[in-house]
Amino acid sequence: MDNVSSSLIPPHGGKLVNRVLAEIPDRRYLESLPKVRLDQNRQMDVEQICFGTYSPLEGFMSQEDFQSVLTRMRLANGIVWPLPIFLDVAEETAEKLPIGEVIGLTNDQGEVIALLHLSEKYYFDVEDTAEKMYGTGSDNHPGVRMIRAMQPVLLAGQLDLIKVRESETRAYELTPKQLRWLFEDRGWVKVLGFHTRNVLHRGHEFMQLTAMEDENCDGLLVQPVVGKKKSGDFKTEYIIQCYEKMIESFYPKEKVVLSAFSTFSRYAGPREAVFTALCRKNYGCSHFIIGRDHTGVGDYYDPYASHRIFDQFPDLGIKIAKFNEVFYSRRLNKYVQGNGNFTYDESEMLRIISGTQARAMFLRGEMPPSWFMRPEISSIVLAAVKNGEQVFEQ
Repeated sequence: MDNVSSSLIPPHGGKLVNRVLAEIPDRRYLESLPKVRLDQNRQMDVEQICFGTYSPLEGFMSQEDFQSVLTRMRLANGIVWPLPIFLDVAEETAEKLPIGEVIGLTNDQGEVIALLHLSEKYYFDVEDTAEKMYGTGSDNHPGVRMIRAMQPVLLAGQLDLIKVRESETRAYELTPKQLRWLFEDRGWVKVLGFHTRNVLHRGHEFMQLTAMEDENCDGLLVQPVVGKKKSGDFKTEYIIQCYEKMIESFYPKEKVVLSAFSTFSRYAGPREAVFTALCRKNYGCSHFIIGRDHTGVGDYYDPYASHRIFDQFPDLGIKIAKFNEVFYSRRLNKYVQGNGNFTYDESEMLRIISGTQARAMFLRGEMPPSWFMRPEISSIVLAAVKNGEQVFEQ
């Protein structure tokens, strides 16, 4: 593990995990290892564990931690952690893997990208896991379907990273160590984190700048999600282009850092909101924005459940800047928050701002109004749409 400077918020659990090997092991040694192939999602988890994004985790969870996290959203040692992080394999695969041995974890090309020091193999209860994690056993819930599609045996053990994934956004995927260095270099202590899957609209801008001012933050870390997305989501390259334009032309100078966050949706609603906050704590953020329906999944969770869940964790260590739905008031000519039980008041001449509306307008070839999104931002996306580019995930 690496110690980090004391001027920034300490990593979750007190130390930033670093499981990246300084030297690549001998090729013949790697070839001799038993192998387990990882899909893209597990490759991302392996990287994030080894880079320290999931500190204090150093590998895939033991059965004790897995059950503790499901039951009480804490590791067995009591540290807050909301989501199980696991590696599932088929029974016939697990039978060939001796506990105490080193396992080579491979990518699609069969290259060993990481080592797993196998400490445990265990079964898990599919229905109990789905119910505890998602609060439902419905097959209509994408997370439940994901759990039911898992292999039956989970592997536990510490990891060592040998090689990073190939990624088109690798230049933007700064590690916790790199971002902490950058914040230190800029003299930042109070850093606000923002998690997004959308091209930014005025509602996002309102939340970011309001929280920066209210919390007296030194800087803002904007982290668009890269990784497997839902159909209809904005492609990452356009989100990045739009934020680069904002940094260049509109945000306060030298106050915003753009960095991609490689992860995949666990469809876990409020639990996932806590997860996204803890990852940002490890990146060096002292504050984190949680908007209405943060990491929401259809209508399965109350839009403000992702606010309330943080009340359970006074020892979280990162301050949450909570926002209700943001509207544009034509009467007041400014942006306002709803009160959480908002009823539409025509006299206020309120206009809703959402990513769903933005997608619909762009697909129709329309320029969103300037109160909805800055024209300089809209024009980047609209030009790509009119040029026949695939702006949205298929």
